[in-house]
Amino acid sequence: MSSFDAINYSLRPSKSIQRQVVFDGVKVLQAQLDLDRLMYIGFGSIWFTDFVIAHRVLGVDDMISIEGSEIGYRRAVFNSPYATVRVEQGMSGVVLPKLFADAAIRNRPWLIWLDYDYELNESVRDDIRAVIENAPVSSILLVTFNGHEMGYGRTPERPERLRELLGALVPDDLPKASCKDDRMQETLAGLSLGYMQSVAAEVARPGGFVPAFRILYRDSAPMVTVGGVLPARGAARIAADLVSQPSWPGQPAVPIKAPHLTLREAAVLQSQLPRIDQLTRVAVQALGFDLEDDQIATFEAYYRQYPAFAQIVS
Repeated sequence: MSSFDAINYSLRPSKSIQRQVVFDGVKVLQAQLDLDRLMYIGFGSIWFTDFVIAHRVLGVDDMISIEGSEIGYRRAVFNSPYATVRVEQGMSGVVLPKLFADAAIRNRPWLIWLDYDYELNESVRDDIRAVIENAPVSSILLVTFNGHEMGYGRTPERPERLRELLGALVPDDLPKASCKDDRMQETLAGLSLGYMQSVAAEVARPGGFVPAFRILYRDSAPMVTVGGVLPARGAARIAADLVSQPSWPGQPAVPIKAPHLTLREAAVLQSQLPRIDQLTRVAVQALGFDLEDDQIATFEAYYRQYPAFAQIVS
């Protein structure tokens, strides 16, 4: 079953916030790097939520969506939101080499987001490597994958599984405890960014790879989003300086775990913000309902990006 049959990707609050964090970061990069002819490549599914944001926020017109399912392909073509979206049928490992060879797009920067709903595996790793080896100068690479510990075997087997995937950069003494619970997301994020840097160094990309995005989030499953810039040689310092600023949005300090709120709950919480003192659980209880501490903290940090969903009844 295709993932779009199980999940409406436009209705997950943590995913929605994660998208906006990513595009806020890309907008900063876009203003400082040579990204005037940026194009977007991703997995639009049948919802195309990120494609709409790329068009509206970044002003990107030319976009390519990769769709592996035959039925999904037909539905994606039907649901394509703009005339400039091209849907390519096939798995990413088959479609990407065709895009690398496409003369019409290989000399302009790409924003490519490989947004998988499953764990980091050999095919994901190979896609990452292929993009780093072949993407045009000044491209931005983002990768999302499932960080649930059970996708990587039993606890004793997980360090070895990560070594199978990512090679020698995984320490021989990686503690098993680093591959359990929420710590698995942290471990995967750090190792996958290290892998991207090592591939860029191995293939001698002129500007290397500048890590820029490290976002952990959870709706129903713990997810990892990592990525960075593949800059021109002369732009590497600019990119590194941008992502090292305290205001850089692409590396939240804590995982995004947004609560599922009713419109009324979200409106009442929003009416308390911004504020000098931290919004506490006691304060929320005084408003008439209750939330966990981490849910309150996430809402306070991202209330500007929190999505508002409503059912329209005619």
